[in-house]
Amino acid sequence: MAAHFARRLEGKVAIITGAASGIGEVAARLFTRHGAVVVIADIQDDLAQKVCENLDPSSITYVHCDVTKEDDLKNVVNTAVSKYGKLDIMYNNAGIVDEIKSNILDNEKSEFEKVININLIGMK
Repeated sequence: MAAHFARRLEGKVAIITGAASGIGEVAARLFTRHGAVVVIADIQDDLAQKVCENLDPSSITYVHCDVTKEDDLKNVVNTAVSKYGKLDIMYNNAGIVDEIKSNILDNEKSEFEKVININLIGMK
């Protein structure tokens, strides 16, 4: 039974946004360890390439993707489906934290909108 759980994502294809670092990177490593093929969707090209270098090339792919751009989102989904024939899992992990300011009046509307666009609207 333990062997079953060790590969419980065998044959699954997953897209993980924000998987070039942090929680997303750990998730990508965990998903591949459990048998999934993972498409990393991120804007951090260098970090994403390093993640891919440390994993089996047959189980990981990187696609540059800004989750606030619909064309980028379509591209990552189309890449996953064309390369692996399907898409089973979407892990929407991309997110940012705005610069912390001591006075709320120092916040700009554009900064707030950027956080909302990535953390809330991205990968809708």
